[in-house]
Amino acid sequence: MNENTPSALRIVVPLHPMSSLLELPDTITKWVGKAVCAHPEKGVGLSERASITTFTPFFSDLTLPPSIKRGEVLPVKISVFNYLDQSLPVRVILEESPEYEVIEGEIENARGGSGKSRTTCLGPKERAVLSILIRPLALGDVSLAVSASVDYSIPGQCGGGGEERVERRDTLVKTITVEAEGFAKEETWTKYACAEELSEGKDSLEVWQVAPPEKIVADSARGRISVEGDLLALPLENLGSLTHAPGGGGEQNLASFASSIYIMQYLEATKQATPESTRKLLRFMRMGYQRGLLQRRRDGSFSAFGPRDDSGSAWLTALALKAFARARQFITIDEGALKAARQWLAKTRLAKGGCVESAGQVFPKDLQGGLSSDKPSREPLTAYVLIALHEPGVGADNETLSDLVHCLVSASKRTKSDPYALALKAYALALAKDPGAEEVLRRLTRMAAVDENAIYWKAGENSSSHSPRAVETAAYALLAMLVLDPKKYAGEAKRVVQGVVRERNGRGGFYSTQDTAAALQALSLYETVFYKGSPHVIATVAAQDFSRAFEVTEGNKLLQQFEALPVLPTGVSFAVEGRGCVVIQTVLRYSIPEAEASAAFSLRIDAANDESARKCALKHLEVCATYLLPDGASSTAVIAISLVSGFVPPREGLEAVVRENSEVVKRYEFEGNRVAFYVDKFVTGKELCVGFDVVREVQVGDSKPGTALVYDFYEPAVAVSKNFEFLPAEGC
Repeated sequence: MNENTPSALRIVVPLHPMSSLLELPDTITKWVGKAVCAHPEKGVGLSERASITTFTPFFSDLTLPPSIKRGEVLPVKISVFNYLDQSLPVRVILEESPEYEVIEGEIENARGGSGKSRTTCLGPKERAVLSILIRPLALGDVSLAVSASVDYSIPGQCGGGGEERVERRDTLVKTITVEAEGFAKEETWTKYACAEELSEGKDSLEVWQVAPPEKIVADSARGRISVEGDLLALPLENLGSLTHAPGGGGEQNLASFASSIYIMQYLEATKQATPESTRKLLRFMRMGYQRGLLQRRRDGSFSAFGPRDDSGSAWLTALALKAFARARQFITIDEGALKAARQWLAKTRLAKGGCVESAGQVFPKDLQGGLSSDKPSREPLTAYVLIALHEPGVGADNETLSDLVHCLVSASKRTKSDPYALALKAYALALAKDPGAEEVLRRLTRMAAVDENAIYWKAGENSSSHSPRAVETAAYALLAMLVLDPKKYAGEAKRVVQGVVRERNGRGGFYSTQDTAAALQALSLYETVFYKGSPHVIATVAAQDFSRAFEVTEGNKLLQQFEALPVLPTGVSFAVEGRGCVVIQTVLRYSIPEAEASAAFSLRIDAANDESARKCALKHLEVCATYLLPDGASSTAVIAISLVSGFVPPREGLEAVVRENSEVVKRYEFEGNRVAFYVDKFVTGKELCVGFDVVREVQVGDSKPGTALVYDFYEPAVAVSKNFEFLPAEGC
């Protein structure tokens, strides 16, 4: 709120003893509203729409780009408005900060000033724009505090000549995100530690060596340590941004929607829900549900981009059915949508064997049994659909369920060497209460990798345990254990949790949306089953020049406590004492100056000057990528572009990219200085290009290059990136 609050409009609605004084912001704004009245006999009444315009005769505004890179020179443009009938001598001051340096620059409509201060004579009914140049020195969110005031000590004749002197002052604070140059990277170390198990020797603690690589962008390394008292605390805090990928596609939205439901079910079951957490989760659920309906098709099925796709997707319809059915406990869901989706899925069964036919897009590829296989297995997708139909309240018919179980039980031994497919199968048969579930789970556990503290799986031959598929495998294995017999599998389940938690990113999610949703479902069920309550844990963390004891109690277990690590590289050790469990995590973020090579994609970028009359401000960018792997096609992919600071793309150009490539490019997102295009799939060897104009809105000095990144949405490590920059146009 502006400092000159006496000019703010105040409204009193004296219709109820509990009525209060409302104060509206006092810049020039039109507020529109209606009154709703309720009467026990006459019902509900709604007034005509009414408007109120708030106004203040002197105020300022601050224009900033959404982000900038460290070391670039940014003009901070401060607009000052004078709606009085007399001239005013105005002084604008940008507060000093160690996070940026103020340098001299051009002054628009200003009479004088230097350094952090600018002055001007502001005429009646006029606006002045004063510019102060800064160079950000710190990374992250940097606050800029600006004050504008009428100052009659400014030399010269401006106001006060027989007129009544006025006193006006306006102060505002805005933040700008300052990013490091180069390509951002993140490493995490995470431990789920229980005090009782450590004291009994059933678990042990290790020392983490937190060290960035040698070749990184100078001063870009930042580390922090955090402690929470619950496996779901950090995901709850970061709902909506659990992964680093954009979330505008249908699958991404439904997976995020499902994650909020799993957390809500856990909090309700353990009586830990608070009014604040409930409001937050319900907001995400309602938003996710409404967005999910946009992916619904006329035949009742769902697909990643709704009517834009050629047909419904068995996989996405199952995902929507799971989420909608679970959400009915908390929000209103269209029963017709549930019924239509269930009926559509029932029709995807093959006449023989009862397996699910791969209708529509089924990504990630693992659910198809491998796209490159001559005879891909139908078991993974069949198991996924069976899981969806067994979710609470779906109410599938017995014939459909029997057919799906028959497919899984009578299938060949094709899944013997595939942990991912076995995990899905074990969980699906456990839900169906089929006696074969125990044997499938035994086969799966014999394939697990085991170390001193954790059980985990590698997602196939010659693959890593650090992948979305490996996380999903562990999540479904954990769910199968908890459904079959939590007491019997308690020890193994705890060690699977250890393996899953080790893969968590710094936001509480994992690698992609699907493995994040599966992991949160498994972790929420685990915490529900083994919930004890009333923890009191002291987690003492030590590193170079750092030591802190974090106390976790019932009152703060869902809050993240964190501290920055003052020195890098460093070893991090910790001790846990008391009663209960905690999640301890170290996050290391840094930037590398050069992009890493990729065997999956090639990438080329053409950043050109425009030849028209606007050539100084208008540029053209074309990004072209080719999928190189021999498996025929990628999963859904993303072309993500971070623009050169100060440039923005006209939306009509982004819409034209989607319109002209509608069979492949399904949608775009634009936020801040980032543009993302969702690509249905890349076909091996076929180049895809997206091209659009960008316009310079803010003249940024010493600008750093922009970046382009292409990656497989479900395997973010399968990626390629490059820098680009715009060369100065002749005559500019």
